[in-house]
Amino acid sequence: MMTRLRETLDRLPRERLAELVTAGCYGTVLVLAALGVIGVSDVALGHGSELVAGVGLATWLAHIFAELVGGHVQRPEPLRRSEVVRSLVDGSPILVASVLPAIVLGFGRLDLVSDATARIAAIVVAVIQLLAIGAFVGQVAPAPPAARWTFAAATAGVGVAVVALTVLLGH
Repeated sequence: MMTRLRETLDRLPRERLAELVTAGCYGTVLVLAALGVIGVSDVALGHGSELVAGVGLATWLAHIFAELVGGHVQRPEPLRRSEVVRSLVDGSPILVASVLPAIVLGFGRLDLVSDATARIAAIVVAVIQLLAIGAFVGQVAPAPPAARWTFAAATAGVGVAVVALTVLLGH
């Protein structure tokens, strides 16, 4: 499975791969911003998972809309179905970025873990997602191995900074 995914990614043009990475990074950072303002009581009521899923969905729709409008500036002819499908796929990492944190928050709602644990775990999951994106970029970008991990750590650090800033500004 991983080999097949790697082969598919290797066949993608760099520009297309960059679009997917950008969407995943953007979606994860927005999820982290939402997680920063979700309280423990929001998790208990189920609002936390709804908010995270809603941020993912709304951001994905906004991304599609913006990409199609911007594309129309470049190409004044009417939109083709293939352009719409490409926009849907290009933005799909935004949706994917919200899935695991929303599920973890749902565990709190279902009392599988405490609400506070679910909130912290969702933040940790999102930061790990950013770390994984950074590690992936480090793999596909030409750089020495030490620089790759430095980049991955810096990417995760940005996520932690977003949460800290959101909490600071939101409270």
